[in-house]
Amino acid sequence: MDIETKIPVLSISISSETSRVNALELHEYLQCEVPFKEWIKDLIGGFKGFHEYIVIKEPAIGRRDDPTLVYYINLRLARTASLKAGSTLGNKASDYFKDKSGPGFFSIIKDEDLDHKPVDS
Repeated sequence: MDIETKIPVLSISISSETSRVNALELHEYLQCEVPFKEWIKDLIGGFKGFHEYIVIKEPAIGRRDDPTLVYYINLRLARTASLKAGSTLGNKASDYFKDKSGPGFFSIIKDEDLDHKPVDS
């Protein structure tokens, strides 16, 4: 099974369109030894940015009494988590997220770096 099947990129929007992935699926793909609850707490604890992740509460089903919290992280955070894994799978996932995000997603361009001047409205 390929990476796109194991970690599909979803379009989940709150107030802006942002591609996201299911954090648990990424955790499983990376074969992390740290339990998911610790892994996600550490990951999102270091990134307090706007819309880095969202949590969806799924209702309890069957014998479960408590709802399940499902974490969806944006591609920048998914790429960071992949690089932190420090493994071949992590590198593969990082490249996958970089390709999915499009050119310039992870870079900052300053106005003086542009070849043209802004057009006045």
